[in-house]
Amino acid sequence: MRKIIVVDDDQGILDLVTEFLGQHKIKVLTASEGLKVVALAIKEEPDLIILDINLPDIDGFQVLNKLKERPITAFIPVIMLTGKSSTDSQVTGLVSGADDYVTKPFDLNVLYARVLSALRHSLLSTRFKHDQFNLLHYLIRNYSKRGYACCTKLIEQYPAKPSAWTGYIPDLIIEKKDKIRCFNFETTQSLLEEPLIDRLTSMSDLAFSNSKRMELTVIVRTKDNYKIIEKIIRENGLNLKTKMIKKHMTRN
Repeated sequence: MRKIIVVDDDQGILDLVTEFLGQHKIKVLTASEGLKVVALAIKEEPDLIILDINLPDIDGFQVLNKLKERPITAFIPVIMLTGKSSTDSQVTGLVSGADDYVTKPFDLNVLYARVLSALRHSLLSTRFKHDQFNLLHYLIRNYSKRGYACCTKLIEQYPAKPSAWTGYIPDLIIEKKDKIRCFNFETTQSLLEEPLIDRLTSMSDLAFSNSKRMELTVIVRTKDNYKIIEKIIRENGLNLKTKMIKKHMTRN
């Protein structure tokens, strides 16, 4: 079942959308305050967020910016649902990262069609991101059982890095006594990003800027991506290892 977060300060709209989408086998979670949305999105991993602009604490544009700033929530498609029909508001929403813009009053069938379109266009990347996120949880659970302290910039309840850490911050850092292991998660999409070599070089430099014994690993999920990373490491003389984890991770 697909899962959507609907954010609006009007309880009538929340009830209306929840009931209608529920009839179409879509699970709906609701929020009426903008400050709660990011934490809810991190916890629930929704497939889509329908976001009002006029909220009692912070406006929807601020919420959208916060979602796009976080690696874990940046991939989630967002439909702005609002009474603001001005061109400026629509441009602001779309430029800020919204995938669609629906104005009030709205037709429920039109909203449903927009929802289906957003889910269809983002389905593959969304599932893949969920898989990466659950792999991160899997590694944290396993290393925590073995006595490692875990830090990650991708999950809010963990510290992003150990105290006194300097330099590049990998996706996952685990520490035990005098040993530190660092992991970066690279996907097919991230391999196409221009900062890839800079990111890998910065990670490799950690081995020379830290007094503790460092083990630096890039995690990929496919053989093709493994070959790409290995080639980059070899050609640039980087102090990195590559590990392929094929195990399928399901949602918690």
